[in-house]
Amino acid sequence: MSDKMDPLISIENFSEKPNKINLLTKRELERQLNIQKRKDDKELLSASNEKLEIFEAIFAEKKSYIESLIKNSRNLSKNELPDHFNTISKEILTLQKYVAASNIFLRHYDLQRCQNTLQELTNKAKYLENELLPKKKFSFKNRMKEKDVKKEKEDEVDSAVFKPHVPAIFNSCGFFNRSDETLNMLPSEIFRKDVSLENLENCIVILKGTASTLHLNHLKNCKVFTGPVSTSIFAEHCLNCTLVIACQQLRLHSSENVQIYLHVTSRAIMEDCKDIAVAPYNLDYKGVEKDFENAHLEKNVNNWRCVDDFNWLSEKHSPNWKEIPEHERIQRWQEIE
Repeated sequence: MSDKMDPLISIENFSEKPNKINLLTKRELERQLNIQKRKDDKELLSASNEKLEIFEAIFAEKKSYIESLIKNSRNLSKNELPDHFNTISKEILTLQKYVAASNIFLRHYDLQRCQNTLQELTNKAKYLENELLPKKKFSFKNRMKEKDVKKEKEDEVDSAVFKPHVPAIFNSCGFFNRSDETLNMLPSEIFRKDVSLENLENCIVILKGTASTLHLNHLKNCKVFTGPVSTSIFAEHCLNCTLVIACQQLRLHSSENVQIYLHVTSRAIMEDCKDIAVAPYNLDYKGVEKDFENAHLEKNVNNWRCVDDFNWLSEKHSPNWKEIPEHERIQRWQEIE
């Protein structure tokens, strides 16, 4: 047998060795990456849990404080009650804003639970305020006859019964299951209230004034015009709509082909959406400046370009939303004139 090396064998051995090394290196790299990913996920979960624990502690403390204010209402004189209930309203509004600012890390059911709690606190306070400080509905300066007063009361009750958007709950109102209508609510009807628009098609909705929150659900081919909303606007399942809205924070879910003329002082968040177009809020009406003051929104702070798409984690711009070019923006809204 010859001592010379077989050329074919030596070439194969030579080529196999680096392949094995590359394979081992690749596997080791993947293992290290998986370890790092699990570590990062664990740290992220831990940080989220820590934020949630802090939030829940602060929320519970503020909730307890507001409940103590409500409970103490019966111990105050009638002269003290107006300022007292105003303080309660401000505390609830502050807590609403805290929830809105924290919802970027809150789970959906946490957010819903907080909203329900805020609604209960508001209803309790409003119910007690109406009980302890009833508003004078009738004037007897003209010495109205008793039967005339009775008739006026009956007319008021009938009006309340047949007014479709006035709910039994003090702090909620809205429009539901309507189509091909122009729907309007006065500033006094939505002031510091949670407004809901649900199952509307081919409708124009005009809400001048200052609502507390706004919920939009299952809107199709609709236009919605609102004054400044004190806290958040939650919109989902909106299709082929135009929204002219102002708020502290916007959350948009499962919506498509929506144009938003937006004023937002915090951020806009979208998820499971596509074909969303944004432009700066340009609704102008008598009293809008005062409404911004009542909503505690900065008129000169508008982050309408700050849109976080939870379905797009790349540093590149999300393909699910865009800015409306200036020459394509509607400059004047004929629908509200």
